[in-house]
Amino acid sequence: MFHFFKQQPDTTPVFDLAKIKWYFEHNDASRAYQVLTEQTCTDLDFDEFFLRVNGTASCVGQQYLYDRLRRIPHEPEMTGCDDILQYLKNNPEFAARCRKHLSGLAHHDAYYISSLFHEQHPAPSLMMRRVIRLLQFMPLFFTALFVIFTKTIWFMFIVAFFIINMVFHYRNKQLQFMYLYSIPQFLKLASITGKLSGEKPFEKIHQGIKNRLQSLQPLVRGLSRFKFDVKLENDMVALLWGVKELVRIFFLSEPNILYRSFRLMDAKRTDIEAIFAYVGHVDMLLSVAHLQENMPYYCKPQWVDAGLQMADVYHPLIEQCVPNTLDTSGKSILLTGSNMSGKTTFIRTIALNMLSAQTLDMCFARSFSGRRMRIHSAISLHDNLAESQSFYMKEVLTVKEMLESSQHHENNLFVLDEIYKGTNTVERIAAGKAVLTALAQNGNTVFASTHDLELADLLADEYELYHFCEQIEQNRLHFDYLLKHGKLKHRNAIRLLELEGYPENVITEANAIVGVFCGVADPSK
Repeated sequence: MFHFFKQQPDTTPVFDLAKIKWYFEHNDASRAYQVLTEQTCTDLDFDEFFLRVNGTASCVGQQYLYDRLRRIPHEPEMTGCDDILQYLKNNPEFAARCRKHLSGLAHHDAYYISSLFHEQHPAPSLMMRRVIRLLQFMPLFFTALFVIFTKTIWFMFIVAFFIINMVFHYRNKQLQFMYLYSIPQFLKLASITGKLSGEKPFEKIHQGIKNRLQSLQPLVRGLSRFKFDVKLENDMVALLWGVKELVRIFFLSEPNILYRSFRLMDAKRTDIEAIFAYVGHVDMLLSVAHLQENMPYYCKPQWVDAGLQMADVYHPLIEQCVPNTLDTSGKSILLTGSNMSGKTTFIRTIALNMLSAQTLDMCFARSFSGRRMRIHSAISLHDNLAESQSFYMKEVLTVKEMLESSQHHENNLFVLDEIYKGTNTVERIAAGKAVLTALAQNGNTVFASTHDLELADLLADEYELYHFCEQIEQNRLHFDYLLKHGKLKHRNAIRLLELEGYPENVITEANAIVGVFCGVADPSK
């Protein structure tokens, strides 16, 4: 019984991504504007993005922030919090005090709090509740008879019912062990909610939180009677603990309290989730304030009815990322360029900034404006050996989902890298043209990259063409990663083979074949 003692949490929160996802995985997806798919998360390096923006001080904050990034809300939750963010940045001592409060939930066990409002709790039958009430009364009844009549038979009944109650008591302990992690952390959550809700800067968020917390007080008082953490410092404390345990067994006090608490937890699920969300929201605000102070620059998104406009937009995961400026003028964008020139990074940059705009109310740019859009991607596709899917079939199914979304919803942002690169050139270009034309309809916006200059020619009237390119200086490739208007005009793939020392006859023949297709003497120019 003495092994229940657990150490106090460190001030630095633990980090367990699998458990951070629990809150998101059990939430109701129907309440969201969009839930990012696993494929889109893979394409956008979502886990790395979460690591970059996460500066929360608690496990609850980690779970809440992860959920808010993947479950895009109908109304951006951070909208209207500018004054709170500015206050946190202008008052570092206040922010530090809030972080200290939140660090009480930095222990690994705090990940289990969400199970209290997501999972079902044991519910004893009416017969079992009556049996427990009877067993609570019987030892006291036979003790009174023994005191009055002093007969051995009554003492034997006392011992018999004490043993029966002991069985029920320790069976109840096993049930209690299931909540060994979550309930102590819930009690801390309630305490921290009380401290944070008293802070004036947070009065605007979750305005009914004090009423929610007040409605939970009967549950808090009931659960506080359980000793989930026991630290026995000396013999006297151990003796006192033993006496209390005997009294609990004799009167079978714990099962009734526990089952009453379970009923209260079922009835107060929304209140428990509300204080969880409140603490998570406060921690997210602290995290965003910290993020804003540590980025080179950022801006608030401006929501307008048409197009996407951005100035000096950059990728938040790339150190010293080269920024780019773009105004789509309401059209979709087709990017051409060689490998490593920056095409894929740029379309990821657009998608991540759209995600950050709708979840954190900030963009990694000097300015960013456009419509709110649901984000769909086909970038980092792979074979699925478990389901016997080839790379091409995986791409076919992913793009099919995009086409279905383009028909069911307006305002989609589709980002695709090298569409149908898993098949032959002729069919790739034909299918790619048809699909990209279909995706760009119904008010949707597409950012697609391709190596196929023929595809750019076919889509020149429907898409705005841009490209990234490289220069060869002193027999070395140099990339400037700057977005340029128009279609790529130079071909350097064979030149790169030459620079890497391929045999001269291979280079000569390759250039000759390309010359036939392109109708030029030197295709590298």
